Amino acid sequence: MDIHKLKQLLPVGSADEHMFVSTRDPEGKNRYKWDFVLERGLASDYGLFMPAGLPCFNEAVINDLSGLSYSELAWVIMRGFLPQDDLPDNVLADICDGAYSDIHIPVEEAIDDNRLVIARLDRGPSCSFKDFAARFLARLISHYLSVNKRHATIIVATSGDTGTAIQTAFFGLPNLNVLVLYPADRVSEVQEKQMLSITGNVLAIPVDGNFDDCQRLAKSLLNDNNVRKRFNLTSANSISIWRLLPQTVYYFYIWEELKKKFPDQNIIFSVPSGNLGNLTAGLIAKRMGLPVQVFIAGTNANNIFANIVGKGSSSGSLSNKYTLANSMDISVPSNLERILFLYGEVPENIPDILTGKRSITPAVAKRLRKDVFVEDIITNEDIEAHIVRFWRRNNIVLEPHGVIGVAASFRYRQYFSSDKSIIVVLETASPAKFPDFQKNYPDIPIPQCPSVKNLEGIDIETIRPPKVAAEPGAIIKKLEILTRG
Repeated sequence: MDIHKLKQLLPVGSADEHMFVSTRDPEGKNRYKWDFVLERGLASDYGLFMPAGLPCFNEAVINDLSGLSYSELAWVIMRGFLPQDDLPDNVLADICDGAYSDIHIPVEEAIDDNRLVIARLDRGPSCSFKDFAARFLARLISHYLSVNKRHATIIVATSGDTGTAIQTAFFGLPNLNVLVLYPADRVSEVQEKQMLSITGNVLAIPVDGNFDDCQRLAKSLLNDNNVRKRFNLTSANSISIWRLLPQTVYYFYIWEELKKKFPDQNIIFSVPSGNLGNLTAGLIAKRMGLPVQVFIAGTNANNIFANIVGKGSSSGSLSNKYTLANSMDISVPSNLERILFLYGEVPENIPDILTGKRSITPAVAKRLRKDVFVEDIITNEDIEAHIVRFWRRNNIVLEPHGVIGVAASFRYRQYFSSDKSIIVVLETASPAKFPDFQKNYPDIPIPQCPSVKNLEGIDIETIRPPKVAAEPGAIIKKLEILTRG
């Protein structure tokens, strides 16, 4: 990695560079350093951390980024969020090389569905797009703890894919333990096998509840001062801004790669949207200068975001519904708070907006609708039908989450038929994680990924632990067992 060359591409900074604020801070007066944010995960006022200012690329530099490898691009983008005094250039280079030296993002063009391409973010170690951020975060935390001679425990709530990505990235790292909370009976069997097959300094436990219960538990323990200090607790969910910021990199990378193929075309993204971390990263990338006019957000029946963007209110959409796209079965996405903050919502209003007691400010709604088109895919039958249709027309196999991005793209084309942009759909997980679908459609081949293939022959009943009550005391007991080693 030629650091001298890369430094010529660094974005323009701001007065707030390397500082962070809470989404619940009414005037944004309190500023926090990157390492404090890394350790805390969640702000003490229950807000989420956001950059106080964003590094911005101009058009000329955007064009110059096209020749970089993924790890080089990650260095340039993440350098804008991390102070050199704390994390020297060569250390950041080692982190990026270690995380991304073997990165691969295939892009598949649809045959029949013109101007639609699939960016496969499912080729990492856990076969999920979460690998991209998890690998960077694991190395960043490990370096920070090593330098400061500290130990930390990571607590993670997952609706399916985050758990395995974090476990895989953090497995075997010194000075770190990871506790993953997943909703019992609400993840696919493959996802559960993946989580339970990784042991050592990482532990996954099924919680008797849904994802919202898991997320509530993680947040409550992170904000319990006694518990946090006792276990040196932090987060690797997209609750943590450091799990989210590395995701901006693949938006730049995919855009640059597609511009080589379609030099005179506009490029827009269609993003399967559950906890909204993926979409938030894209919107941050846009604010950093990535020339994307609009994002398409596809949701499932848990459609709070579609209601807020479309109607201005979450009222009537707060129940957690079980769907084939289980990783998106979230009633209140935590990153919705970040999106509202990013688009200028009054911080004091955000908690009431999330609970349906208040509508978003009209000016915020207008700005949000300008940048984001949201479409909800309500039924499991629709999800199945789109998988079958896309395979038979394009010879591309998708899984329930990625295909929601495709379905939302079709709806966008219906509404905006004059928009001839290339739509790139982010495929977020490997179809191998959802093999039950093939029982009804044996003609559709399910592509394999190594980490799933290695699970063959494992009987889930022999490794599945008892459900844990969705209450803090039960989770604390698991933390005690994990940290005792």
